Amino acid sequence: MKKRHLQLIRLLNHGRRVTAEELAQETGASIRTIQRDMLSLEELGYPIWSMPGTGGGYEMLPNRLLPPLHLREQEAVALYLTLKWIEHIPNVPFGDIRSTLSDWYVNELPHDLEAKIRRLERNILWLGNKQIPKAPFTKDIYQAIEHRNKIEMTYRTTKGQRTFNVAPVGMALLDLKWYVFGLSELGLRQYRIDRIETVKLLEETFESEDLVSLLQASDERNGVTVRLELTPLGRRLLEDVLPDIEEKNEWDVPEEELPFLSRQLLKAGAEVEVKAPSVLRGMMKEHAEQLMRHYQ
Repeated sequence: MKKRHLQLIRLLNHGRRVTAEELAQETGASIRTIQRDMLSLEELGYPIWSMPGTGGGYEMLPNRLLPPLHLREQEAVALYLTLKWIEHIPNVPFGDIRSTLSDWYVNELPHDLEAKIRRLERNILWLGNKQIPKAPFTKDIYQAIEHRNKIEMTYRTTKGQRTFNVAPVGMALLDLKWYVFGLSELGLRQYRIDRIETVKLLEETFESEDLVSLLQASDERNGVTVRLELTPLGRRLLEDVLPDIEEKNEWDVPEEELPFLSRQLLKAGAEVEVKAPSVLRGMMKEHAEQLMRHYQ
């Protein structure tokens, strides 16, 4: 299948009728080429409805089972490995479907390729943390994001349970833990889904920018320059905390995130020294004094 064919499928999947002229403009092909492409896709099994004349065009019929993909061997193996990796992500919003996708996929492959994959799966492993906390409300959060419904959730904080009404604008997987990003009177905040005790889907809907745009705007907040002195071991211990830690000694960090960063820096102990700003040095000193009091 040509790259242009895949682009045409994406355009048709938008759920509206598209003219040959519009498809030609989007892909840079001629109208005659588009007409040939439509015939090719129909022969491959895609349920394309064509209507001639003024007001006509092409549509993809809804509620269909898509025909099989036409993949080269390496692409088929890469897709299988991707499906296997998804099985190891906890609490995927689609429920148990992830545990059967790879088997269903392999059963549709030619026998020689299936045998090759069966050999590979015993030599390519995902050895992650087996103590990942369960996040049973992931599916509920996903549905709220999909339908743009606000939610009321009871959340377990360090100071006890609190109830929040938020507009869930998106989700993210970080270190195999699911987070929901919610808008409220506090602004954009992230909450670990495994710390949610209850979720209630509200009838009230919301409008918002997408999560990528909101995070980009959040990154543009005024920050302070954090300068660290790190040993090689310190860089390794904090590689999941600060970006580009192998090459950098300075980072621009929003001021409100300094308390969280100070607790993260404790992971490295004496392998890290805060040079600036002074407020972060003060936080680290306070942490060190608290530790000393514990062990006196």
